[in-house]
Amino acid sequence: MEQNEVKKSGSGYIRYILEQGSSQIALGQFSDWDTVGRKKETTETERCDIGFYKYVASLTENPLFDNFIMLTIIINALFMALETDYHLNYKLYGFFELSDNFFMAVYTMEFLMKVYVEPKQFWTNGYNVFDVIILVVSLIPTFVGEKKADSLTSLRIVRACRSLRVLKTVSFIRGLQALISALFKTLKSVVLVLSLMFLLMYIFALIGFYNYGDPDTGDPENWGDLGSAFFTLFSLVTVDGWTDLQQNLDDLGMASSRIFTTVFILMGYFIFFNMFIGVVIMEIQHSTKSFEAQVQSERETYLNQKKYAMIKRQKMEIRELMMSQTSNELNYKRVVEMFKKSLRHSDCIVTEDLCSSLSFIDIYLGTLDRNDATAERLQHLHSEVVQVLCGLMEEDLQDAEQKKKKHRKTRRNL
Repeated sequence: MEQNEVKKSGSGYIRYILEQGSSQIALGQFSDWDTVGRKKETTETERCDIGFYKYVASLTENPLFDNFIMLTIIINALFMALETDYHLNYKLYGFFELSDNFFMAVYTMEFLMKVYVEPKQFWTNGYNVFDVIILVVSLIPTFVGEKKADSLTSLRIVRACRSLRVLKTVSFIRGLQALISALFKTLKSVVLVLSLMFLLMYIFALIGFYNYGDPDTGDPENWGDLGSAFFTLFSLVTVDGWTDLQQNLDDLGMASSRIFTTVFILMGYFIFFNMFIGVVIMEIQHSTKSFEAQVQSERETYLNQKKYAMIKRQKMEIRELMMSQTSNELNYKRVVEMFKKSLRHSDCIVTEDLCSSLSFIDIYLGTLDRNDATAERLQHLHSEVVQVLCGLMEEDLQDAEQKKKKHRKTRRNL
């Protein structure tokens, strides 16, 4: 009886549904759901320093942290360029040393913070390992000392390796990472092409040595031994100064050398050298397409996470509104008004209905346009059919009239 009475009145029916729903929410039926409707699984690893760990992780994951490191690398590169000026380096030697220590402190702090947050996953990234190698090489002159460094020429080279710090920008620019990965993927094909080019150069080096390397009648400076012949062929394959090399052979009266030079340039430069460039370009194009697809998928994932987070927040707000009302004082209109006040202007509207989907509306309107075009074409076709039929009927009527006239004339003649 009570259920029948509730169903008769609309407001009572709504109140009955909300009371049942609030009781389910109060029991926490979906309070522990995640953003996609599944129950949460707490997999957080327990650490004794969880507070400090979260603080450091929030710093390293903040985009401003990467921007600060990137800015530090750019300023460091600018200071290293200024150090190349002898007079400026002599005047501001102490300032440059102090700034170099500051940059090293920043790089070291970055390394320690990232290792503290991800002690195992940090070493699985090749770019992180490369940054560590650069950091270690840069720290060698600092620990050895200036006096010992001046006495050791090898440490001067190590000090010059500070310029490798600029390569730390690769760790922050994903486009450069895609290009570098493409270059590494082309190593196998590049090695094969270079092997073929080396065999070609070896054959032509021997031919050039035996034909043009004679110390009396030939050109021993360019073809006197195998090393000189290889270096000369390298100049020919890069098409750099090949006319001067050919002119030397022409001055010696070796006319056949023109055929030798032409054939080698055609095979070495126009075939193998361009093949080498083509292999690299093809792999870079493939890596660029895969990189763009990965960026697009990451954008879609970010939008989905944002949508699920918004749905979860709205669910929690509805739950809090429901829990704030008792079963006797539950008012549907009041709950709706309070929920409207909790919405933000920046909230997106998630529509699950097919009729309110933008893609469905676009497809539906496109279908209507095509239907209109089809109907218009059918109207033109029908009008053309009617015109043809009218023409046929007029021809039939004219034939019938002509037959009647002929029949009348034959009767009159009879």
